[in-house]
Amino acid sequence: MKLNKKSLLVACVLAAMSTSAFAATTSTSSTTVTNQDTKTSTSTRVTSEKHTTATSSTSVSTMEKSTAKSSGVSVSVGAGRVGDYVAVPILSAQHQPPAALKSIQAVIDNDNFIKLGQLATVKQKGKWGVVGTDGKVLLEPQYLDIDPSLSADGTYYAYTKKTLEHINIDGSVISSGVDTYGEHDKDILARREMAKNLSNGDVKINSISYPSDSYTAVSVKNKWGFVDASNKTVIEPQFKEVYTKFSEDRAFVKSAKGKTIAIDGSGNPIFEAPTDDIDEFKNGLAEYRRHISKFNLGGFLSMAVGIGLSSQGGIYYGDAWNPVYDGVKRGYLDRSGNIIIDSKNDAVWPMTSYGTLVKNQGKLGFMNRKGEYIIQPSNYDAGEMDTINALLVLINKDNGKAGIFNLETGKQVNPFVYDSISFVSATRMVATKGESKYLIDMQSGNIVFTTNKDMTIDVFGGAYAWVHKGSNDYQLIDDSGKVLFHDKNKLISKTVPFRHGYGAVKSNGKWGVMNSNGEWVVQPMYDVVNVL
Repeated sequence: MKLNKKSLLVACVLAAMSTSAFAATTSTSSTTVTNQDTKTSTSTRVTSEKHTTATSSTSVSTMEKSTAKSSGVSVSVGAGRVGDYVAVPILSAQHQPPAALKSIQAVIDNDNFIKLGQLATVKQKGKWGVVGTDGKVLLEPQYLDIDPSLSADGTYYAYTKKTLEHINIDGSVISSGVDTYGEHDKDILARREMAKNLSNGDVKINSISYPSDSYTAVSVKNKWGFVDASNKTVIEPQFKEVYTKFSEDRAFVKSAKGKTIAIDGSGNPIFEAPTDDIDEFKNGLAEYRRHISKFNLGGFLSMAVGIGLSSQGGIYYGDAWNPVYDGVKRGYLDRSGNIIIDSKNDAVWPMTSYGTLVKNQGKLGFMNRKGEYIIQPSNYDAGEMDTINALLVLINKDNGKAGIFNLETGKQVNPFVYDSISFVSATRMVATKGESKYLIDMQSGNIVFTTNKDMTIDVFGGAYAWVHKGSNDYQLIDDSGKVLFHDKNKLISKTVPFRHGYGAVKSNGKWGVMNSNGEWVVQPMYDVVNVL
């Protein structure tokens, strides 16, 4: 699958969930969208100058409100007729995303900081502070770094020259020192796990717990065994190496005879593994590889979606999972050691909640998690995957056109008629055909917005998305296709997806924050803005 702006969606999500600690790597909590000018982030952190406040009431908006048409863009609501093809609904009202994904979404959508009047962390001259939803500085930039708490309770972890402090918005210290580092580490680990789930398309859903879940590997006289949470030995030291931790009552180790084996929580050998380059079990399957290499997500982080994780209602993370095959010869086996998907295939993509793409003898198909083809191999190339709605874009190499398949049924729900297709929210997709680009409501099949093929429609952040041509001609639309405003003066050079009704915008080299009316809430005067 190729990498594109949809990845931006995840990136946003990841950025939204990440903090300086995560870089130095979503439970109830919130995430922040960072808009820094880096290859893996579109994070916007606003840096406010000391004693400076910025409110929309005193600022001059550079956007002109519009209700219908603007250069290169037009609204076209109605039946989804594209040439001689009429778009039809492709989303089932009965479909529900995996519970694990919905729980992550809840974290991403948490707007408690906004409810508390706290809008963004900001950076100025190398120091961090916080600005409010009224544009005023709530916490003067004075910290080396600042990280909003995952619980979204209005508190922050702030780094000073000497230590790490857990502080209130007024700067008063709740705790500091060793204990605070421990608290912050828990936040970081939670963010990492969420980022991992978002980035690999396979959210952990197995809720069965085992005593071995808490086991830790220990080495005694060059032999490895395991102890439980109370540090009691539960599996005597006897192995030459431990390759994975326990997961789903299985761990991979190197036996005394030099074999790679899977053991259970009692230390009993269950089966011999085909290689020592193997991962722990997840949702009943373990990935093994025929050579030591890791799947490279590359620029996959690109959910500029407001998550992108598109922030549907907040942020929509699952769409646009688009990793590129990296050449690793991988396969999958179950807890009994049965090979479910063989690494001898020409190419096997990383596993998702629904299964994975498999290419063999030049033909590409999709196998479910039982190793059964639900999309039969054919002359296809892979496009985007929407893990929320279980949809996959495939390109028919015979005519170069893109279509959509349902990953739960294997049925084709959109024929090969478009030049390209991308998912920009949980209910919207962008399709290009000929000289036009269409924003389509996947629930009704209606075209809600039309522009020319050279324009980019970004991933939605809540109900809003940016439309632009490169770094110029920015316009903001809502999910009904209405143009809310247009930057006719060409002052905007970069944007990130909206979050909770606010969007970070770059103008004249500095970042500010705008609302959905095109009004500056925070003037563009900061080096970085991180909407909470």
